[in-house]
Amino acid sequence: MSAPTPNKAAATPEDILVLLQALCLPLDAEQVALAEAAGRVLREPVCAPEDQPPFDRSSVDGFAVRQDDRSFQFRIVGQIRAGDWRPRTLRPGEAMRIGTGAALPGDNLRVVMKEDARVETDRLTVLRQDSERNIRFRGEDARAGQVLVGAGVMLSPGALALLASVGCARPRVTRRPRVLHLATGNEIVAPDRIPERGQIRDSNSALVRAFLGQWGIIPEQRRVAEDAERIKSEIQNPQSQNENLDLLLVSGGASVGDHDFTRRRLEESGFTVLISKTTARPGKPLILAQRGNTLAFGLPGNPLAHFVCLNLYVRAALEGFAGQATRTAFTPGVLAADLPAGGNPRETFWPARWSLQDGSATLTPLRWSSSGDLTSLSAANALIRVRAGPEQLPCGKRVEFVPLERS
Repeated sequence: MSAPTPNKAAATPEDILVLLQALCLPLDAEQVALAEAAGRVLREPVCAPEDQPPFDRSSVDGFAVRQDDRSFQFRIVGQIRAGDWRPRTLRPGEAMRIGTGAALPGDNLRVVMKEDARVETDRLTVLRQDSERNIRFRGEDARAGQVLVGAGVMLSPGALALLASVGCARPRVTRRPRVLHLATGNEIVAPDRIPERGQIRDSNSALVRAFLGQWGIIPEQRRVAEDAERIKSEIQNPQSQNENLDLLLVSGGASVGDHDFTRRRLEESGFTVLISKTTARPGKPLILAQRGNTLAFGLPGNPLAHFVCLNLYVRAALEGFAGQATRTAFTPGVLAADLPAGGNPRETFWPARWSLQDGSATLTPLRWSSSGDLTSLSAANALIRVRAGPEQLPCGKRVEFVPLERS
């Protein structure tokens, strides 16, 4: 990571995304088993080691006969199942039973579908003739040496199946980032505890863990009371497997009050603070800092602000680390209902539900009352970008949004 000049002014979302694109370069590559490669980005192309399919195969259950034999009566002279290899030169009037996927016994053949035939002992009667050969021919999917999956592709279940089919059992992919998450604050207690007056259950740790899980990342997580030295110690010398951190997430303490200590603790621990606030809400008091190859986010403690910052900014960092193109533009869509924006002087990222209708993205705004309101998040799969100023955006208005599913 290069070290840009710290920005003292409030940064726009675009400012932050462009900065993250410059900071977050792909991490080292490693070879892993297919079972560990889902959702990771391929670092070198995978080519077909041989023609695909590597031999002519029957595409149906039926009977192999000569291509030039249009008879209706045949004698069955053998059987080939998938996995067998029984080469044979068929004479006119001869047929072989063959299963779907089985290798053809020779060249210049066709396969009569089982449904188009009648069998009596070793006699085959063809009930219907057509022009279909019912064969998957050698090389019809790909030729030897052809690129099947290019570098930079995120490995989906389908891509993994393709790699398995050509013997790529240990693809070379970007390693997963090492992440430490500190949930700070005297007021938070574990979700399985009954809070006393003044306390709240810790929802941010569950949110962060589930969010990172989309990348297959299992973070080291700790709840830390509001103790300056303890937090500083955790940041300086994390006593965990994550001593060489790529990403540090600190929940809470990112604002400007007397007990908002994240910036001070980061600076005391050798981090350079690059951004300390944004022009958007929820999540205005966002901190972005850097120390060597470690990137740190100070995330505002309110859960909706957490949700927005994770999906806008931490997502961009993870995409860069993975070797994906970091999204710096927003997606166009159309409102499916009125959005009561309230005339806020700052731009807002509004939780919403999006779907595809008639080829366009349509967005239904969800109700929320404050940055501490979690009630809309179970249904949200998008964030609508609402520019500063308007009181209300009408149904049918064109807007920009951020889809939350990982792509």
